[in-house]
Amino acid sequence: MRIRVGKHGNSLGFVIPASVVRERGLEVGQEYELQLTSSGGLELLPVNQVIWKPDLSIDELLAGLPQEKLVYEDVPEYVPMGKELDW
Repeated sequence: MRIRVGKHGNSLGFVIPASVVRERGLEVGQEYELQLTSSGGLELLPVNQVIWKPDLSIDELLAGLPQEKLVYEDVPEYVPMGKELDW
């Protein structure tokens, strides 16, 4: 099935044919995630079916943290403001 991309304001868009809407159960107002496939295509998934795949494992994320408790002074360029001054 071929579709044509058109201009919609400052964006590009296309009309999803009614047959696809019925076949896939797409709904007006439902949020969808548009993802690129490894082959360069597009995939439209309902938000509740989106599977997030982190780039790093939990061990890699935690590897750079020090073992001891962090304090504000450890944060680069930290400038205390507000209620932190009374601590």
